[in-house]
Amino acid sequence: MRIIAKKTLVEYGTVYADSRASLLDWYLEMKRCNASNLAELRKVFPTADPVGKGNKQTCFNIKGNHYRLVVQIIYMAQLVYINEFLTHADYTRKYCGGKQ
Repeated sequence: MRIIAKKTLVEYGTVYADSRASLLDWYLEMKRCNASNLAELRKVFPTADPVGKGNKQTCFNIKGNHYRLVVQIIYMAQLVYINEFLTHADYTRKYCGGKQ
């Protein structure tokens, strides 16, 4: 898959330095991935979950679930758009109404 944009991941890794290695691992694995749907994606990333309005985004646990990376995947085009990178607590507030 083609990730748009690696620069964004590098910036997240700079702000959250403890996540840098995990973000790079995710990037390299996603780049090799050629899933055509969520079920196939979960063979590589078992904890990937649909999120957001209409479940049009996908959430990945980063660094042992300390962080959440939210992306939009266009499977037919093999494109991944980076949407946001959140701490687990910020993700819970935004996507789960503050409930854990």
